[in-house]
Amino acid sequence: MVAVLRRGLIRASDVLLPLALAAGALALIAPSDAVAERSDLFLAALVLFTALAIAPSELARLRARKAELAALVLAPFALLVPLAWVASRPFDGSVADGVLALGVASTEVAAVGMVTLAGGRAALALGALTGSLVVAALAGPPLLSLLAGGGSSGIAVGELVARFALVVIVPLLSGLAVRAAVPRLGHAEGELGGLAAVTVAALVYGALSGAGADGDLLAATGAGALFLVLSTVPVAAWIAIAPRDLRLTGGFVIGLRDFAVAAALASQAFGPAAATVAGVYGVLMLLVGAAGTQLLRARAARVESHRP
Repeated sequence: MVAVLRRGLIRASDVLLPLALAAGALALIAPSDAVAERSDLFLAALVLFTALAIAPSELARLRARKAELAALVLAPFALLVPLAWVASRPFDGSVADGVLALGVASTEVAAVGMVTLAGGRAALALGALTGSLVVAALAGPPLLSLLAGGGSSGIAVGELVARFALVVIVPLLSGLAVRAAVPRLGHAEGELGGLAAVTVAALVYGALSGAGADGDLLAATGAGALFLVLSTVPVAAWIAIAPRDLRLTGGFVIGLRDFAVAAALASQAFGPAAATVAGVYGVLMLLVGAAGTQLLRARAARVESHRP
């Protein structure tokens, strides 16, 4: 039974996209508010599974990547904030406000798991995630107010920091501590990858279950899709100028923004209806991320199979 479960988990990493699509279809048929409200638990689990696959020494090596890390933290804000403003222009009201919140959101927590599954540098992605949340918490509220013409209300930065501590810091430190104490977990990367894939599918289910509770769903979907398309501009720029070994990691870290942080910013600044854009963007973003992960894994497998 254990052997069958292990084979199933290892196989799950290779069918991430079908799993995500199935989760999305299930959310349309039988949505669950309970799962939607507990998405942070799945994100924390994803960080834990990712941390268990990282040797603590890999994080120490980030000191040699300070320039790249700073670029991955700061570049998305420099580029995505004006792109979010552009994406908001065809819309008005709460939908336009919701798009602005996407531009000042931090890197998506799930992006770290996808980087791991796709064969990128998980430690660098974790470092970028940490710095990104700090910048979003400090610079996001004033930037959002500026973009909205001073129309946003006060934003509870403390809530964002507390969420980050519970969703990222606690499971990250726990996972690294367990990995340091049990080095043989390095041989269970396939199983951990499978757990991460299943968790991403659960996130898709939760995101779609919670999308569209308020606001204009059709317009919000168009706005979220437009922002996602425009996000490919800085991703393409990164791929063009970054070292080959950092292109994949940067693509996920820059292109995928945290829809839960965006929803919190939008809701606190403009009201619940503005958070609808972040909800539908989250679904689209997770599906695109899952598709990218699957394609990259398949390409890596083909390359490996052709090696002598």
